[in-house]
Amino acid sequence: MTYTAADFFSGGGGSSSGMLKVPGVELAIACNHWTLAVQMHALHFPKAEHRCADLSQVDFRTFPRVDLLWGSPECTNHSIAQGRKQAQEDRVPDAEGNTLPTEAGARSRATMWDIPRYLEAMINRGRPVLGGVTENVVDVAKWVLFPAWRKTLEALQYDVTPVYMNSAHAHARRSLWSPQSRDRVYFLYVHKSVGRKIDIEKWTRPWATCTEHGVVRGRQVFKRTDREAWGRFKAQYFFVCTVPGCALVVEPVALPASEAVDWTNPGQRIGDRAKPLAEKTLKRIEDGLKRYARPMMIPTEGREGKLAKPLDEPGRTQTTRRESAVLFTPAFVAELRGGHSKHRSLDDPLATVTAGGFHHALVVPYYGTGRAKPVDRPLGTLSTVDRFALVEQQARVEDCSLRMLQVPEIARAMSFEPDHQVLGNKRAGTRLLGNAVCPPNAEVLMSAVVETISGEPLEPAPCLV
Repeated sequence: MTYTAADFFSGGGGSSSGMLKVPGVELAIACNHWTLAVQMHALHFPKAEHRCADLSQVDFRTFPRVDLLWGSPECTNHSIAQGRKQAQEDRVPDAEGNTLPTEAGARSRATMWDIPRYLEAMINRGRPVLGGVTENVVDVAKWVLFPAWRKTLEALQYDVTPVYMNSAHAHARRSLWSPQSRDRVYFLYVHKSVGRKIDIEKWTRPWATCTEHGVVRGRQVFKRTDREAWGRFKAQYFFVCTVPGCALVVEPVALPASEAVDWTNPGQRIGDRAKPLAEKTLKRIEDGLKRYARPMMIPTEGREGKLAKPLDEPGRTQTTRRESAVLFTPAFVAELRGGHSKHRSLDDPLATVTAGGFHHALVVPYYGTGRAKPVDRPLGTLSTVDRFALVEQQARVEDCSLRMLQVPEIARAMSFEPDHQVLGNKRAGTRLLGNAVCPPNAEVLMSAVVETISGEPLEPAPCLV
Protein backbone atom coordinates (compact mmCIF):
# COMPACT_ATOMS: atom_id res chain seq x y z
CA MET A 1 0.00 0.00 0.00
CA THR A 2 1.27 3.46 -0.90
CA TYR A 3 0.62 6.51 1.27
CA THR A 4 1.20 10.00 -0.07
CA ALA A 5 2.65 12.58 2.30
CA ALA A 6 2.92 16.36 2.59
CA ASP A 7 5.82 17.93 4.46
CA PHE A 8 5.50 21.46 5.82
CA PHE A 9 9.19 21.09 6.46
CA SER A 10 11.50 22.92 8.82
CA GLY A 11 14.81 23.33 7.06
CA GLY A 12 17.26 20.78 5.81
CA GLY A 13 14.76 18.09 4.85
CA GLY A 14 15.19 15.76 7.81
CA SER A 15 11.49 15.06 8.20
CA SER A 16 11.20 13.98 4.56
CA SER A 17 14.39 11.92 4.79
CA GLY A 18 13.00 10.02 7.77
CA MET A 19 9.45 9.60 6.49
CA LEU A 20 10.57 8.16 3.17
CA LYS A 21 12.38 5.38 5.01
CA VAL A 22 9.00 4.09 6.20
CA PRO A 23 7.75 1.39 3.79
CA GLY A 24 5.01 2.65 1.47
CA VAL A 25 5.44 6.40 2.07
CA GLU A 26 5.83 8.68 -0.96
CA LEU A 27 6.33 12.44 -0.76
CA ALA A 28 3.78 14.40 -2.79
CA ILE A 29 4.41 18.01 -1.77
CA ALA A 30 6.80 20.02 0.41
CA CYS A 31 6.49 23.66 1.44
CA ASN A 32 8.70 26.27 3.10
CA HIS A 33 8.91 30.06 3.08
CA TRP A 34 12.68 30.28 2.38
CA THR A 35 13.80 29.98 -1.25
CA LEU A 36 17.13 28.36 -0.38
CA ALA A 37 15.43 25.76 1.80
CA VAL A 38 13.05 24.87 -1.03
CA GLN A 39 15.92 24.61 -3.51
CA MET A 40 17.87 22.33 -1.19
CA HIS A 41 14.83 20.16 -0.53
CA ALA A 42 14.04 19.88 -4.24
CA LEU A 43 17.64 18.79 -4.88
CA HIS A 44 17.13 15.73 -2.66
CA PHE A 45 13.44 15.03 -3.40
CA PRO A 46 12.99 15.95 -7.08
CA LYS A 47 9.82 13.87 -7.58
CA ALA A 48 7.78 15.90 -5.10
CA GLU A 49 5.99 19.17 -5.84
CA HIS A 50 7.64 22.12 -4.11
CA ARG A 51 6.09 25.43 -3.11
CA CYS A 52 7.84 28.43 -1.62
CA ALA A 53 5.22 30.27 0.38
CA ASP A 54 4.20 31.64 3.76
CA LEU A 55 1.68 28.93 4.64
CA SER A 56 -0.36 31.27 6.81
CA GLN A 57 -1.23 33.16 3.62
CA VAL A 58 -2.03 30.31 1.22
CA ASP A 59 -5.37 28.85 0.19
CA PHE A 60 -5.10 25.16 1.07
CA ARG A 61 -7.92 24.35 -1.34
CA THR A 62 -5.24 24.57 -4.07
CA PHE A 63 -3.06 21.94 -2.39
CA PRO A 64 -3.16 18.24 -3.28
CA ARG A 65 -4.90 15.77 -0.98
CA VAL A 66 -2.56 13.40 0.85
CA ASP A 67 -2.77 10.54 3.33
CA LEU A 68 -0.08 11.77 5.73
CA LEU A 69 1.05 15.17 6.97
CA TRP A 70 4.26 16.17 8.70
CA GLY A 71 4.27 19.65 10.18
CA SER A 72 7.14 21.51 11.86
CA PRO A 73 5.58 24.86 12.70
CA GLU A 74 7.17 27.99 14.07
CA CYS A 75 8.78 27.30 17.42
CA THR A 76 10.55 30.54 18.40
CA ASN A 77 7.53 31.96 20.20
CA HIS A 78 7.19 28.80 22.28
CA SER A 79 10.86 28.37 23.16
CA ILE A 80 12.68 29.56 26.27
CA ALA A 81 15.26 31.10 23.94
CA GLN A 82 12.75 33.05 21.87
CA GLY A 83 15.27 34.86 19.68
CA ARG A 84 13.36 38.12 19.32
CA LYS A 85 16.44 39.84 17.85
CA GLN A 86 17.09 37.05 15.38
CA ALA A 87 16.08 38.97 12.25
CA GLN A 88 18.44 41.84 13.10
CA GLU A 89 21.29 39.52 14.08
CA ASP A 90 20.96 37.60 10.81
CA ARG A 91 22.04 40.74 8.92
CA VAL A 92 25.21 41.19 11.01
CA PRO A 93 28.19 39.47 9.32
CA ASP A 94 29.84 36.69 11.30
CA ALA A 95 33.60 36.19 11.61
CA GLU A 96 33.73 34.93 8.00
CA GLY A 97 31.52 37.70 6.60
CA ASN A 98 28.44 35.50 6.16
CA THR A 99 24.93 36.93 6.55
CA LEU A 100 21.42 35.58 6.03
CA PRO A 101 18.66 37.04 3.84
CA THR A 102 15.64 38.60 5.51
CA GLU A 103 13.37 35.76 4.38
CA ALA A 104 15.43 33.24 6.36
CA GLY A 105 14.34 34.68 9.69
CA ALA A 106 11.27 36.77 8.94
CA ARG A 107 9.10 33.84 9.99
CA SER A 108 10.43 30.46 11.00
CA ARG A 109 7.91 28.58 8.87
CA ALA A 110 4.24 27.59 9.22
CA THR A 111 2.41 28.39 12.45
CA MET A 112 0.70 25.84 14.70
CA TRP A 113 -2.69 26.92 13.34
CA ASP A 114 -1.74 26.07 9.76
CA ILE A 115 -1.87 22.37 10.66
CA PRO A 116 -5.61 22.16 11.54
CA ARG A 117 -6.35 24.65 8.76
CA TYR A 118 -4.90 22.24 6.19
CA LEU A 119 -6.61 19.24 7.79
CA GLU A 120 -9.97 21.03 7.71
CA ALA A 121 -9.48 22.00 4.06
CA MET A 122 -8.93 18.35 3.12
CA ILE A 123 -11.98 17.23 5.12
CA ASN A 124 -14.08 19.82 3.31
CA ARG A 125 -12.88 18.39 0.01
CA GLY A 126 -14.27 14.99 0.98
CA ARG A 127 -11.24 13.00 2.11
CA PRO A 128 -9.49 13.54 5.43
CA VAL A 129 -5.77 13.20 5.95
CA LEU A 130 -5.50 9.79 7.64
CA GLY A 131 -2.79 10.74 10.09
CA GLY A 132 0.33 12.71 10.75
CA VAL A 133 2.86 14.23 13.09
CA THR A 134 3.35 17.80 14.31
CA GLU A 135 6.76 18.63 15.83
CA ASN A 136 7.77 21.48 18.11
CA VAL A 137 9.79 22.41 21.20
CA VAL A 138 8.49 20.91 24.44
CA ASP A 139 7.45 24.36 25.73
CA VAL A 140 4.68 24.55 23.13
CA ALA A 141 2.56 22.53 25.55
CA LYS A 142 2.66 25.56 27.88
CA TRP A 143 1.48 27.91 25.14
CA VAL A 144 -1.70 29.64 26.33
CA LEU A 145 -3.59 28.57 23.19
CA PHE A 146 -2.29 25.00 23.15
CA PRO A 147 -5.44 23.48 24.74
CA ALA A 148 -7.52 25.18 22.04
CA TRP A 149 -5.17 23.92 19.31
CA ARG A 150 -5.45 20.34 20.53
CA LYS A 151 -9.23 20.62 20.90
CA THR A 152 -9.38 21.80 17.29
CA LEU A 153 -7.69 18.62 16.06
CA GLU A 154 -10.03 16.55 18.21
CA ALA A 155 -13.03 18.45 16.80
CA LEU A 156 -11.79 17.42 13.35
CA GLN A 157 -12.09 13.80 14.56
CA TYR A 158 -8.44 13.08 15.24
CA ASP A 159 -7.09 11.11 18.20
CA VAL A 160 -4.03 13.03 19.41
CA THR A 161 -1.08 11.38 21.18
CA PRO A 162 1.76 13.57 22.55
CA VAL A 163 5.23 12.02 22.51
CA TYR A 164 8.22 13.56 24.27
CA MET A 165 11.34 12.19 22.63
CA ASN A 166 15.04 13.00 22.70
CA SER A 167 16.74 12.63 19.33
CA ALA A 168 19.51 10.50 20.86
CA HIS A 169 16.87 7.90 21.76
CA ALA A 170 15.16 7.66 18.36
CA HIS A 171 16.39 4.19 17.47
CA ALA A 172 15.43 3.95 13.83
CA ARG A 173 15.74 0.90 11.61
CA ARG A 174 17.00 2.66 8.45
CA SER A 175 18.07 6.19 9.42
CA LEU A 176 21.40 6.97 11.05
CA TRP A 177 21.06 7.33 14.82
CA SER A 178 21.63 10.81 16.21
CA PRO A 179 24.73 11.69 18.28
CA GLN A 180 22.88 14.70 19.70
CA SER A 181 20.64 15.37 22.68
CA ARG A 182 17.63 17.27 21.31
CA ASP A 183 14.35 17.31 23.24
CA ARG A 184 11.16 17.83 21.23
CA VAL A 185 7.47 17.06 21.50
CA TYR A 186 5.64 15.29 18.67
CA PHE A 187 1.86 15.21 18.39
CA LEU A 188 0.81 12.05 16.56
CA TYR A 189 -2.76 12.00 15.29
CA VAL A 190 -4.91 9.47 13.44
CA HIS A 191 -8.40 10.10 12.05
CA LYS A 192 -11.16 8.22 13.83
CA SER A 193 -12.28 6.73 10.52
CA VAL A 194 -9.17 4.52 10.65
CA GLY A 195 -10.69 2.68 13.60
CA ARG A 196 -7.40 1.96 15.38
CA LYS A 197 -5.27 3.78 17.93
CA ILE A 198 -1.50 4.10 18.01
CA ASP A 199 0.47 1.57 20.04
CA ILE A 200 2.87 4.30 21.08
CA GLU A 201 4.86 2.37 23.70
CA LYS A 202 6.10 0.03 21.00
CA TRP A 203 7.88 2.97 19.36
CA THR A 204 9.02 4.95 22.41
CA ARG A 205 11.02 2.29 24.24
CA PRO A 206 14.67 2.86 23.32
CA TRP A 207 17.37 0.29 23.82
CA ALA A 208 18.98 0.84 27.21
CA THR A 209 21.51 -0.72 29.58
CA CYS A 210 20.32 -2.28 32.85
CA THR A 211 22.88 -3.16 35.54
CA GLU A 212 21.01 -6.43 36.20
CA HIS A 213 19.79 -7.51 32.76
CA GLY A 214 22.16 -5.96 30.25
CA VAL A 215 20.64 -4.47 27.10
CA VAL A 216 16.88 -4.05 27.48
CA ARG A 217 14.07 -1.84 26.28
CA GLY A 218 13.56 1.24 28.45
CA ARG A 219 10.10 2.41 29.56
CA GLN A 220 9.56 6.16 29.88
CA VAL A 221 8.53 7.31 33.37
CA PHE A 222 7.61 10.91 34.20
CA LYS A 223 8.60 12.19 37.63
CA ARG A 224 5.33 14.01 38.26
CA THR A 225 2.03 12.17 38.15
CA ASP A 226 -0.21 15.08 39.18
CA ARG A 227 -0.31 16.52 35.66
CA GLU A 228 -0.26 15.41 32.04
CA ALA A 229 3.15 14.12 30.97
CA TRP A 230 5.46 16.91 29.83
CA GLY A 231 9.16 17.68 29.69
CA ARG A 232 12.74 16.88 28.84
CA PHE A 233 14.88 13.80 29.36
CA LYS A 234 16.37 13.64 32.88
CA ALA A 235 14.73 16.92 33.93
CA GLN A 236 11.15 15.61 33.82
CA TYR A 237 11.40 11.93 32.86
CA PHE A 238 13.72 8.92 32.88
CA PHE A 239 13.64 5.29 31.76
CA VAL A 240 13.29 2.05 33.71
CA CYS A 241 13.98 -1.57 32.82
CA THR A 242 11.08 -3.43 31.19
CA VAL A 243 12.08 -6.90 32.40
CA PRO A 244 9.16 -8.15 34.57
CA GLY A 245 9.86 -7.56 38.24
CA CYS A 246 12.67 -5.09 37.57
CA ALA A 247 12.21 -1.34 37.97
CA LEU A 248 15.83 -0.18 37.89
CA VAL A 249 16.57 3.13 36.22
CA VAL A 250 18.37 2.50 32.92
CA GLU A 251 20.41 4.68 30.59
CA PRO A 252 19.29 4.64 26.94
CA VAL A 253 21.87 3.62 24.37
CA ALA A 254 23.13 6.80 22.68
CA LEU A 255 25.88 7.68 20.22
CA PRO A 256 28.57 10.09 21.44
CA ALA A 257 29.08 13.49 19.84
CA SER A 258 32.45 12.23 18.61
CA GLU A 259 30.61 10.30 15.90
CA ALA A 260 29.98 13.60 14.11
CA VAL A 261 33.50 15.04 14.41
CA ASP A 262 36.04 15.04 11.59
CA TRP A 263 39.15 14.06 13.55
CA THR A 264 41.46 14.87 10.64
CA ASN A 265 40.86 18.58 11.26
CA PRO A 266 42.29 19.39 14.72
CA GLY A 267 41.85 23.15 14.50
CA GLN A 268 44.24 25.81 15.80
CA ARG A 269 46.11 25.80 19.09
CA ILE A 270 44.41 28.29 21.38
CA GLY A 271 47.72 29.78 22.50
CA ASP A 272 48.60 30.57 18.86
CA ARG A 273 45.41 32.45 17.99
CA ALA A 274 45.93 36.01 16.72
CA LYS A 275 42.58 37.06 18.17
CA PRO A 276 42.05 35.87 21.77
CA LEU A 277 38.92 33.92 22.58
CA ALA A 278 36.12 35.64 24.46
CA GLU A 279 36.34 35.47 28.25
CA LYS A 280 33.10 33.45 28.46
CA THR A 281 34.47 30.89 26.00
CA LEU A 282 37.74 30.58 27.91
CA LYS A 283 35.83 30.11 31.16
CA ARG A 284 33.75 27.35 29.62
CA ILE A 285 36.89 25.63 28.39
CA GLU A 286 38.56 25.90 31.80
CA ASP A 287 35.50 24.57 33.58
CA GLY A 288 35.21 21.75 31.07
CA LEU A 289 38.85 20.73 31.45
CA LYS A 290 38.54 20.64 35.23
CA ARG A 291 35.49 18.44 34.95
CA TYR A 292 36.32 16.20 32.01
CA ALA A 293 39.92 16.72 30.82
CA ARG A 294 39.01 15.16 27.50
CA PRO A 295 37.79 16.37 24.06
CA MET A 296 34.67 18.51 24.37
CA MET A 297 32.07 20.49 22.49
CA ILE A 298 32.20 24.14 23.60
CA PRO A 299 29.33 26.65 23.27
CA THR A 300 30.94 29.86 21.99
CA GLU A 301 27.86 32.05 22.34
CA GLY A 302 24.29 31.94 23.56
CA ARG A 303 22.51 32.40 26.85
CA GLU A 304 24.08 32.04 30.26
CA GLY A 305 24.20 28.54 31.66
CA LYS A 306 25.35 26.75 28.51
CA LEU A 307 28.15 24.38 29.47
CA ALA A 308 30.82 22.37 27.69
CA LYS A 309 30.03 18.69 27.07
CA PRO A 310 32.49 15.84 26.52
CA LEU A 311 32.47 14.28 23.08
CA ASP A 312 31.91 10.79 24.47
CA GLU A 313 28.34 11.84 25.33
CA PRO A 314 25.54 12.92 22.94
CA GLY A 315 26.08 16.45 21.65
CA ARG A 316 24.25 19.60 22.66
CA THR A 317 21.11 20.53 20.74
CA GLN A 318 22.00 21.97 17.35
CA THR A 319 20.46 25.43 17.05
CA THR A 320 20.16 27.62 13.97
CA ARG A 321 23.35 29.51 14.89
CA ARG A 322 27.02 28.63 14.54
CA GLU A 323 27.70 28.45 18.25
CA SER A 324 29.36 25.07 18.77
CA ALA A 325 33.11 24.49 18.63
CA VAL A 326 35.22 21.36 19.09
CA LEU A 327 37.98 21.45 21.72
CA PHE A 328 40.83 19.00 21.19
CA THR A 329 42.99 18.19 24.21
CA PRO A 330 46.73 18.01 23.46
CA ALA A 331 48.40 14.86 22.24
CA PHE A 332 51.52 13.65 24.03
CA VAL A 333 53.75 10.61 24.48
CA ALA A 334 53.16 8.22 27.37
CA GLU A 335 56.16 6.11 28.35
CA LEU A 336 54.84 2.69 29.19
CA ARG A 337 57.89 0.97 30.66
CA GLY A 338 61.27 1.96 32.02
CA GLY A 339 62.99 5.34 32.24
CA HIS A 340 62.50 8.03 34.83
CA SER A 341 59.44 9.85 33.45
CA LYS A 342 55.86 8.93 32.58
CA HIS A 343 54.97 11.28 29.73
CA ARG A 344 56.33 14.13 27.68
CA SER A 345 55.17 16.69 25.16
CA LEU A 346 55.36 16.03 21.43
CA ASP A 347 57.50 19.19 21.32
CA ASP A 348 60.20 17.38 23.31
CA PRO A 349 62.58 14.65 22.10
CA LEU A 350 61.56 11.08 22.73
CA ALA A 351 63.14 9.12 25.53
CA THR A 352 65.70 6.51 24.44
CA VAL A 353 64.23 3.96 22.08
CA THR A 354 65.58 0.58 23.20
CA ALA A 355 66.02 -2.59 21.21
CA GLY A 356 62.83 -3.99 22.68
CA GLY A 357 60.84 -1.11 21.23
CA PHE A 358 57.12 -0.39 21.74
CA HIS A 359 57.77 1.58 24.93
CA HIS A 360 56.20 4.79 23.63
CA ALA A 361 52.50 5.38 23.23
CA LEU A 362 51.12 8.38 21.35
CA VAL A 363 48.21 9.65 23.41
CA VAL A 364 45.61 11.58 21.40
CA PRO A 365 41.90 12.14 22.03
CA TYR A 366 40.97 9.20 19.78
CA TYR A 367 43.00 6.29 18.47
CA GLY A 368 41.68 3.85 15.90
CA THR A 369 38.18 2.77 16.82
CA GLY A 370 38.77 3.33 20.54
CA ARG A 371 38.21 6.44 22.64
CA ALA A 372 40.12 8.00 25.50
CA LYS A 373 38.26 7.33 28.75
CA PRO A 374 38.40 8.78 32.25
CA VAL A 375 39.45 6.36 35.00
CA ASP A 376 35.88 6.10 36.33
CA ARG A 377 34.75 4.45 33.07
CA PRO A 378 35.29 0.79 32.08
CA LEU A 379 38.20 0.07 29.74
CA GLY A 380 37.54 -1.13 26.25
CA THR A 381 38.25 -4.74 25.28
CA LEU A 382 41.79 -5.78 26.23
CA SER A 383 43.54 -7.27 23.23
CA THR A 384 46.90 -9.01 22.82
CA VAL A 385 48.77 -5.73 22.15
CA ASP A 386 49.34 -2.71 24.39
CA ARG A 387 46.53 -0.24 23.74
CA PHE A 388 45.99 1.64 26.99
CA ALA A 389 48.14 4.18 28.80
CA LEU A 390 47.32 6.11 31.96
CA VAL A 391 47.07 9.84 31.32
CA GLU A 392 47.97 11.95 34.35
CA GLN A 393 48.69 15.27 32.66
CA GLN A 394 46.19 18.14 33.15
CA ALA A 395 45.66 19.88 29.83
CA ARG A 396 46.23 23.63 29.77
CA VAL A 397 43.78 25.81 27.87
CA GLU A 398 46.46 27.36 25.67
CA ASP A 399 47.70 23.91 24.60
CA CYS A 400 44.28 22.77 23.44
CA SER A 401 43.06 23.41 19.91
CA LEU A 402 39.65 24.78 19.06
CA ARG A 403 37.58 25.18 15.92
CA MET A 404 33.94 25.65 15.03
CA LEU A 405 31.91 22.68 13.92
CA GLN A 406 31.75 22.58 10.13
CA VAL A 407 28.57 22.09 8.13
CA PRO A 408 29.21 18.39 7.30
CA GLU A 409 29.74 17.71 11.02
CA ILE A 410 26.53 19.53 11.92
CA ALA A 411 24.72 17.49 9.26
CA ARG A 412 26.02 14.25 10.81
CA ALA A 413 25.04 15.48 14.27
CA MET A 414 21.53 15.92 12.86
CA SER A 415 21.70 12.34 11.48
CA PHE A 416 21.73 13.21 7.78
CA GLU A 417 23.38 10.75 5.42
CA PRO A 418 26.98 11.58 4.34
CA ASP A 419 25.87 12.45 0.80
CA HIS A 420 23.22 14.96 1.92
CA GLN A 421 24.15 18.24 0.22
CA VAL A 422 23.70 21.51 2.09
CA LEU A 423 23.34 24.70 0.05
CA GLY A 424 24.39 28.24 0.90
CA ASN A 425 27.23 29.59 3.02
CA LYS A 426 28.16 28.17 6.44
CA ARG A 427 25.73 30.41 8.26
CA ALA A 428 22.85 29.51 5.96
CA GLY A 429 23.75 25.82 6.14
CA THR A 430 23.73 25.95 9.93
CA ARG A 431 20.31 27.61 9.89
CA LEU A 432 18.92 25.00 7.51
CA LEU A 433 20.25 22.13 9.59
CA GLY A 434 19.43 23.63 12.98
CA ASN A 435 15.83 24.08 11.91
CA ALA A 436 15.61 20.52 10.63
CA VAL A 437 14.05 17.45 12.20
CA CYS A 438 16.45 14.58 12.90
CA PRO A 439 15.58 11.86 10.33
CA PRO A 440 15.44 8.97 12.85
CA ASN A 441 12.71 10.76 14.83
CA ALA A 442 10.65 11.19 11.68
CA GLU A 443 11.15 7.55 10.70
CA VAL A 444 10.25 6.14 14.10
CA LEU A 445 7.16 8.29 14.66
CA MET A 446 5.78 8.08 11.15
CA SER A 447 6.27 4.30 11.37
CA ALA A 448 3.87 4.34 14.34
CA VAL A 449 1.31 6.33 12.32
CA VAL A 450 1.59 4.18 9.17
CA GLU A 451 1.36 0.96 11.17
CA THR A 452 -1.87 2.21 12.74
CA ILE A 453 -3.40 3.30 9.44
CA SER A 454 -2.41 0.19 7.49
CA GLY A 455 -3.05 -2.37 10.21
CA GLU A 456 0.18 -4.08 9.09
CA PRO A 457 2.82 -4.42 11.84
CA LEU A 458 6.19 -2.74 11.37
CA GLU A 459 9.25 -3.73 13.36
CA PRO A 460 11.26 -1.31 15.51
CA ALA A 461 15.03 -1.26 15.09
CA PRO A 462 17.34 -3.90 16.57
CA CYS A 463 20.07 -2.63 18.90
CA LEU A 464 22.90 -1.39 16.70
CA VAL A 465 25.35 -0.30 19.41
